[in-house]
Amino acid sequence: MKAITTAKKLEIAAVFLLTLVVTTLRAVRLPNDFAKAHWLIDYRFGFVKRGLIGTAISLATSAMHIRPTDQFVAVLSIVWFVIFCATLIGVALRVVHRSGWSTSAILAALVFLSSPFMVMSAHLIGYFDNIIIVLGVLSIALLLNGRIWSAAAVQAIAILVHENALLVGFPAFCLAWLLGNRLRVQPDRRRVAVWPLLLPIATFLILVLSQSLAPASLEQSLTSHLSTFPFIERNIQNTRVPHWITITFFDSYALHRGLFTGRLISGAMLGLILPSMLAIFGVILDGYPIRALSAESIVLLSVCLAPQLMHLVAWDTARIWTYSILSSFLVLWIYAELVATQKDVSQFVKLLCLATLVLNALELTPLMDGLHDRFELMPRLVLYAPILAAALELVWSETHPTAIG
Repeated sequence: MKAITTAKKLEIAAVFLLTLVVTTLRAVRLPNDFAKAHWLIDYRFGFVKRGLIGTAISLATSAMHIRPTDQFVAVLSIVWFVIFCATLIGVALRVVHRSGWSTSAILAALVFLSSPFMVMSAHLIGYFDNIIIVLGVLSIALLLNGRIWSAAAVQAIAILVHENALLVGFPAFCLAWLLGNRLRVQPDRRRVAVWPLLLPIATFLILVLSQSLAPASLEQSLTSHLSTFPFIERNIQNTRVPHWITITFFDSYALHRGLFTGRLISGAMLGLILPSMLAIFGVILDGYPIRALSAESIVLLSVCLAPQLMHLVAWDTARIWTYSILSSFLVLWIYAELVATQKDVSQFVKLLCLATLVLNALELTPLMDGLHDRFELMPRLVLYAPILAAALELVWSETHPTAIG
């Protein structure tokens, strides 16, 4: 690999930040009423799903003798989104650092930061996705540092924040455990125990059990509670948050029965998500000693596609599809951390990444609440032009004898 100067590293970090800012500006907004209501659900009504954050807020505001307001929830949502963005920038920089600042790793990071996942994440400020993803990254980092019980506890907390953490972060967490143990075959390196992995699973099963024991009046109790907040009460019937909090997983499955296959083979979603996912996955398969058709590659693909199982119980198809882009990037991060050597990635994969960058700038991510991308095509292309130019310069520098930086 070519030597890279500190100035060049700072330039790449700046391009990462620019990519994230441009992508999030396409759809960023304040939390909607559906998101706000979730911050006010707590355990006073029993062990309800998604009640952990509301309980923490209730305890904190009671101690401060204040009452949560519309602005209070908005500020908390924005703070968590900033933490979420900083976390993902940190993961991107970690990937390229561990990969020796290779062109392929930089391109994969740019694909991720410009992807429909980031557009959707900006659109969903106030949703608990930001929190569970930060917790998922933290748990994997703890696991990679050998702190398995702490890592599993963070995973369990993520599931209490939102149950979809079981399919968004936990599969990558299990991959990190599996790959880490496979590489710890030397006598001086201890294997990490499997028992802590059961803690997040047990947490989810307790949530399932608690639903069957909940009183029939729970939905009405939550409705009455949320109605005491004026900024929620005016739209509580449309958000139906108490219903979605109290509905069991089995009832959700019955509600969505027969829709799973159609959501999986949605041409619009496949065309939007697959370019980013395949570009990142291509860097993984081409850059590390993984056979294309092997048990290992099947496991990796399963981790990337695991979030799609949410289609069995949830309706927000576009949001669910984008999770696979995140999962692919988490897999790349795990390999960058655990596999020291990286092969030279083919020109084909680099061109695939470049083409995907262009597609991410061109394509529109379907948003919720009847909203659309903030920028028309030409302004979008102008905003992404410096990013595309930087990516092209990287590839050009690598294929020519001039030194980088």
